[in-house]
Amino acid sequence: MAIFGNLNHMSLSDLLPFLSSQQGALEIFNLERHPGVTMYFNEGMLTCLYLGNKEADALLARSIVGEILGARKGAFEFLPQARPRRCSQLLNMRVDRLLVSVTTTQDEFAQVREQLPHPKTVFKIAGQTAPQDSRISDFWQKARSHLQAGASSEQLAGDLGMPLDHVRFYLHRLRQLRAVEPVRARPKTVPASGSAASRLLGALKRRFFGTNKEKVWSH
Repeated sequence: MAIFGNLNHMSLSDLLPFLSSQQGALEIFNLERHPGVTMYFNEGMLTCLYLGNKEADALLARSIVGEILGARKGAFEFLPQARPRRCSQLLNMRVDRLLVSVTTTQDEFAQVREQLPHPKTVFKIAGQTAPQDSRISDFWQKARSHLQAGASSEQLAGDLGMPLDHVRFYLHRLRQLRAVEPVRARPKTVPASGSAASRLLGALKRRFFGTNKEKVWSH
């Protein structure tokens, strides 16, 4: 039997424990930030996730689930026994572990919200060691080629199709691990005192304003 409702009455965090024992598809629609989202479950696993018509990898799937956990606008319908037509990005993420991972990330995000980098701050790779935390290492592997040349949170969010605040959080964690560092703007060079431009400026001042010495007037 199909199950349906609204997220303001039953949140995704309430639905996931129930779905861990089901096989089928959870369709979520009328969300504020996303087109329709479809999640496929089988034997306690999230096997596949579609954002509109696009399959999500593990990194994007965590981000989408994290955003929907806090959503209070949207509707859902669960279709038992439904299976994806194709699933090239096979996730096989245990539902209970996924819920723990996502809620942990949300708690950490809330603690460091004020410390997150500006969206336009450019970061580059500072070390080649992959982080041990699977949540961070997935982002590292996906963003590393962009960070080689330098990229901001805004650029990465667009290139990777991820929520901006999630990218800022991952860059903050990578900076703590000294895997990336911000690119500092170079100070403007000041002409040396003996340069041609400086000598010309001095000559013009003397021509029109005289020297700095006080003039003595006789009475």
